[in-house]
Amino acid sequence: MPVIRIFYEETLDPVMRAGRGEIQTKLEAMMREVLAADPAKCQVVMSAVMHATPKPVYVDLQFRANDHRTRDVVSEAMDRTATAIVAVTGTGIRIRAFDIDQATLHALDREAGAAS
Repeated sequence: MPVIRIFYEETLDPVMRAGRGEIQTKLEAMMREVLAADPAKCQVVMSAVMHATPKPVYVDLQFRANDHRTRDVVSEAMDRTATAIVAVTGTGIRIRAFDIDQATLHALDREAGAAS
């Protein structure tokens, strides 16, 4: 955690594929520098969708709530996220940010072949 999920109209797939390394690098830097996230726990997911509205790119940003992640910090995180993506797509973007109470967050990472 944090997790950044980027949903973009499938017509943008060629530019997103070409720019995904740049986007990934900038978003990982933002999560470390702005959200003070553990680099090993930063996640970025990009997915083409048939339709997105009202903008062709929608971003869902989720992170654990803590004292550092104030309204101003989250605003900076959203601004840097938008800047990184718009630099590649040249389109409008909508971002929603959600802080998650650590008491209600459950997670699992499992390697292939690991017993359940």
